[in-house]
Amino acid sequence: MTFHRLAPPLVVIAALLLAAFLVACAGSSAEPTAIPAATQAPPPAAAQAPAATQAPPAGAATAPVPTPAASVTATAAPAPTDAMAAPTQPAAQPTTAEAVPSGAATVFTLDEGTIARYQVEEELANTGFFVAVGETTDVAGSIAFDADGAVLTDESRIAVLAATLSTDSNRRDGYVRNRTLETDTYPEVAFQPSSINGLTGPITDASGMVELSITGDLTVKDQTREVTWNGTADFPGDGTASGSVSVEFTFGDFGMDKPRVAVVLSVEDTIRLELDFTGTLTPQ
Repeated sequence: MTFHRLAPPLVVIAALLLAAFLVACAGSSAEPTAIPAATQAPPPAAAQAPAATQAPPAGAATAPVPTPAASVTATAAPAPTDAMAAPTQPAAQPTTAEAVPSGAATVFTLDEGTIARYQVEEELANTGFFVAVGETTDVAGSIAFDADGAVLTDESRIAVLAATLSTDSNRRDGYVRNRTLETDTYPEVAFQPSSINGLTGPITDASGMVELSITGDLTVKDQTREVTWNGTADFPGDGTASGSVSVEFTFGDFGMDKPRVAVVLSVEDTIRLELDFTGTLTPQ
């Protein structure tokens, strides 16, 4: 009876002890399982660490940003250079402005119909003495006057396109162009007037036929000499003028060679230049 009475409690105690043992075992086995979990936990942290490690590159990428910005600024820097270069073109404008007669009261400008001409006497083998005449209408220029009628030399110039002077002989013309005037090197014969005698006042007051003498520098090739043209001019009173003036000099005065062709026996040393002009008077 005693044994049977004690058996159930013993069974219960034994069951409790067994359960405790199993729990203890289970606890001990769960801890190793937890340990690997804890052991594996650092990798996520490690995974985050690389993210933190990669964060500086993002910051580093932020650092170079100013560099492209600086490069953009550096690229834009030439713009001020171009802007500074821009005024170079307007700088040329004063030259053009200075070309306009600044102190002129009146300007006489040659019109179409003006003719430049040279005359030289030759002795030809078949016909004897002959006057060679070369002409061109390629003449341009103007003479500026102040309010008192004086010539403004720096603002006055008349030029003849020498290569277009032509006579009745192509052979003579070729020699004059290539040897006498050397037009490839010196394309113009130019005259720069400095004074006009014969006008008693401003040129705008001139009326009718007037005898004139015009003095200035004549340039042929690379030689410049002062010469005086003499002639007449007609002022009809309608703002125009026309006339004819001439001047004489020698080949040697301007270092020129006399024409030499087979049929020409001799050439006089004197050259006569003539200008038959027509033009317009323009008040400034």
